[in-house]
Amino acid sequence: MNKIDKKWYKSLRFLSRFTSYEVLEFKNKHTKQYHKKVPIDVENTLRQFGYLLLNGNHTQAVTQSGLQQLRDLEDIRRKDLTLISSVIAIVISIVALAKSFGWF
Repeated sequence: MNKIDKKWYKSLRFLSRFTSYEVLEFKNKHTKQYHKKVPIDVENTLRQFGYLLLNGNHTQAVTQSGLQQLRDLEDIRRKDLTLISSVIAIVISIVALAKSFGWF
């Protein structure tokens, strides 16, 4: 996962846990903490793409398309972890094979 995807993933994951009203309340009371979780540029981009709606008329802050984007990013993250664990397993297998042949 690249840097942009990581920012989007963290922001969408944070925002998906709360209602629109809770996000606005948190943003107004704890602005610095909010912007650590959701940077200003990421928030603006999420709003432009229609992934985020922050007004009192909507129950959830993240839209259906935002949730789909979050699912896609979670899938990318899971595939990255699977790749890393596969490489580690191969290295362990090679070391075990080398030890069985007496190379170490």
